[in-house]
Amino acid sequence: MRAHWFLLIVACLTVWGCGGGSTSPSSSPAAASATASASTTATAGPSSGSIVLHGTPVDLGCDSIGIDYTTMTFHIDPAAAEPVSAMTDTGVSLITYWPLGFTLGAAAERVVRDVAGMVVATDGETLKVGEQLHGYYVCLAPTKLYVMLARPGG
Repeated sequence: MRAHWFLLIVACLTVWGCGGGSTSPSSSPAAASATASASTTATAGPSSGSIVLHGTPVDLGCDSIGIDYTTMTFHIDPAAAEPVSAMTDTGVSLITYWPLGFTLGAAAERVVRDVAGMVVATDGETLKVGEQLHGYYVCLAPTKLYVMLARPGG
């Protein structure tokens, strides 16, 4: 996880240092790797400054993985090291992952919005295993929660 953030920071500094111009084919492998990994990172909206949500991998398949919790409660705090997480009823903090384009709302709102601007998670909201999150499928793992795109028309 720290390597992911480090690579993202390196990529941002590289673009900033180059005046926002395009990188040449001889750019560093770290910058290329960061650019590749950034494609699976949800974006931050204008109200959330530089906070970036973890992105759900586009090729994620949700297999049935053994979990021992039945509910999770979202914790959204833009000032925290992990701005969006979910605490299970067994005391495990889940790292959350979001589809491309999902954004953290303004600090006072403490919400996550989808690409249309609709609220899909609020601070303190509880989700039960097997439920959708405001129409979005959720894939659960022992230490991660992946929000996936809704099915077409639903």
